[in-house]
Amino acid sequence: MKITSEMLRRIIKEEMSNLNGQERLAEGTVDNPIQITPEYLNRIIREEYAAAQSRQRLAEARRLRARKAK
Repeated sequence: MKITSEMLRRIIKEEMSNLNGQERLAEGTVDNPIQITPEYLNRIIREEYAAAQSRQRLAEARRLRARKAK
């Protein structure tokens, strides 16, 4: 499954909303911005994709258990 730009935006928005109420880590400044390499971005995407797959597997397992319990 390919991650579209819209999915990536949604993932980033979800992560930012998870930080609500918490102090946000500010990395870089106007004078010294963070340089994100394609490799680093790809690593972040792979981690988010793996986490999404894990959540999906857990949800499917719950559905199967609920179906068997009926």
